[in-house]
Amino acid sequence: MRTPRRRLAKLAPALALIALALPASASAQLSRTWVSGVGDDANPCSRTAPCKTFPGAISKTAAGGEINCLDPGGFGGVTITKAITIKCQYTEGGVLVSGTNAIVVNAAATDKVVLRGLDINGLGTGLNGVRILQAKSVKVLDSEIYGFVRDGIDFEPSNSFANLVVDNTHIHDNTGNGLLIAPPSAGSFARGHISHSLVENNGCGATVTENLPDPAFAFTTRCGTQAAGTGGSNPKLTALHNAFIQADGTGGHGLFTNGTDAIIVVGDSEITNNTVGVEGIDGGTNGGVYTFKNNYVDSNGTNGTFKGTVTPVRHYRRSHKRRH
Repeated sequence: MRTPRRRLAKLAPALALIALALPASASAQLSRTWVSGVGDDANPCSRTAPCKTFPGAISKTAAGGEINCLDPGGFGGVTITKAITIKCQYTEGGVLVSGTNAIVVNAAATDKVVLRGLDINGLGTGLNGVRILQAKSVKVLDSEIYGFVRDGIDFEPSNSFANLVVDNTHIHDNTGNGLLIAPPSAGSFARGHISHSLVENNGCGATVTENLPDPAFAFTTRCGTQAAGTGGSNPKLTALHNAFIQADGTGGHGLFTNGTDAIIVVGDSEITNNTVGVEGIDGGTNGGVYTFKNNYVDSNGTNGTFKGTVTPVRHYRRSHKRRH
């Protein structure tokens, strides 16, 4: 008579084979993964066995999870299709590309993406540093973006009410715009906020347009945007505590808007040494560049004029009297 122990002993090899045959599934994805300059994408991307590249790590990171840099390295361009955080602010998180986009965000309209502490270099031939096609929100923090033939950050969200936040970031020496906001869908809304950042030596500093980007990428004309009548979206940018400058004196606009609903509100910022400091075209009643307060606009070929002044709105807490 076979005992239960003997039956289990015979089944053990078969069970082991079944376990080995099971594919690596989503359940194997980690909420936190690691990359290293001496890692290997064949690894599980754990801290003790890190991956080599961001593409290798993102496939092993669960949606909503985080990729961290264990030590300095160049981790390659990546396309992001889910909610993810990439953080390398304590070491060198290099993204070096040639002839292509460095980071493309094309996630769900409900996904949030955070990029922090990245050194994104286009080597003078890369297309865009960060290109955003769809996401609920994207944050670019504590980073450097440079050397691209189009835009440092290209924010063209297909979904409405997408948000972009840029903070403490150096965007420089890109042929196109340091920052472009250009939602392609008529009637859609896109919002951007940039703060504590240096936008330097780009074709144009920051451009907000409801008219689509010029397919010929002629950045010397309208900062690379098409003429009126090609869009119809509602893009907005708030810019506080920044510098939009052309230190080498060769760039175009510091701040530029194109379209009846394209708006920039700027405060406590320096706009100097540009060919044109601030300008809004085809702005109708609303579109244009507005000042909040404390801007320094000087030493541009043409300083330009603000469309108007935005008055801060103060919210007061209501006092409730005690009932007797």
